[in-house]
Amino acid sequence: MKLSSTTRLLNTAAVAALLGLAAAPSFAGNYAEGDPRPAQFSSSTTRAAVTADAQQWLKTAPTQGYNETMGQAPVVVSANSRAAVAADTQLWIRSGLAAQQAGEAGADTSRPGYREAQAAYTKLREGPAYGALVDQLSGRQAAAPGTTTVR
Repeated sequence: MKLSSTTRLLNTAAVAALLGLAAAPSFAGNYAEGDPRPAQFSSSTTRAAVTADAQQWLKTAPTQGYNETMGQAPVVVSANSRAAVAADTQLWIRSGLAAQQAGEAGADTSRPGYREAQAAYTKLREGPAYGALVDQLSGRQAAAPGTTTVR
């Protein structure tokens, strides 16, 4: 038996209406069970009782971090001079690491170009060029006037 397009359309509409009726209770707005809104909570304990309890706990609480019996290593901070930082930056640019870092691949240490630039930087940094550049930049800073210009 062959169904006409009108009959198929009516059957589809009937099935959609039945499914709509079956789903209607879920849209009824009955939020009594599983209500996502938090319930109001009121405590029977006073603020003074909570404060006293916290102070009592603090008397026997374990220490946080280091105490007198545990040794803590002193903090070692190395400070570079302005000239040393400027010299290091210039060598980083000269070696090609700056260009490698700013490239599309970024600091990809697996690329041969990056490794070559890194080797050039290490050679420049460990060689006499670094010390000479630091001395040169230190001399410029000593000769510069003590005033600061804000642009």
